[in-house]
Amino acid sequence: MNGKALMEYLEQWAPVTLAESWDNPGLLVGDGEAEVKKVLVALDVTDAVLDEAERVGANWIVTHHPMLFSAMKQITTATPNGRRILRMAKAGIQHYAMHTNLDIAFGGTNDVLAQVAGLSQVEVLSPSCEQNGKENGLGRIGELETEMSLADFADGLRKKLGLSHINIVGDRHRPVRRVALCTGSGMDFLMDAVHQGADVYLSGDIRFHESQKALDAGICLIDVTHYASEVLIVPVIAAYLEKQGVPAVISQANGQVFDVLG
Repeated sequence: MNGKALMEYLEQWAPVTLAESWDNPGLLVGDGEAEVKKVLVALDVTDAVLDEAERVGANWIVTHHPMLFSAMKQITTATPNGRRILRMAKAGIQHYAMHTNLDIAFGGTNDVLAQVAGLSQVEVLSPSCEQNGKENGLGRIGELETEMSLADFADGLRKKLGLSHINIVGDRHRPVRRVALCTGSGMDFLMDAVHQGADVYLSGDIRFHESQKALDAGICLIDVTHYASEVLIVPVIAAYLEKQGVPAVISQANGQVFDVLG
């Protein structure tokens, strides 16, 4: 398979046209016609991921987060991304990103988190486009099979996501059943969750004043962290590629930048 065929296959799942206007998915570094020897799938392109790509012999890296968002006027060793781009060019490694198009796409990041959270009757939280003739957009909302306390639901999520701790906002004893979510930094859709009757909203990068707003609106929050909410998609991408016969390796690099003391 060459790069063009690889990218066409990825866009069957998550067309670039679904992406938000500010986003930058697609081929970002390398030769789009390059033969696909092996694909390393990761959340981000980091130095550790590049080390891994060279170690396993991957000449394509497919990530969720784009390595580049804005124009670079210089590509030199003076910046981290400049060093990475030059290193990739020297090693013949291509980088392709599936970002908000994969957040929106059916079976993408939000659907995977909804599945992990145990939701049924899942619907789109913030419709903005169509995919395959169906209304689609960012975020999801659904129902738990059984009502439970905020604390019990949050602790179950903590374990499923492999987190040492989890931050919640609201009465820990409050019963929750209707759950809304958006992976990554999704607080722009908080009021969509409120208006659709969610008891709790899951996202990452939740800030203090956003939490106050949620309490005023009568909804609980669970901060599942940006990383943990999205790294779930990495093995899903790899499995999708393997179905097409593309050799894919799941990155073992730990990209979680936060740690907890005490």
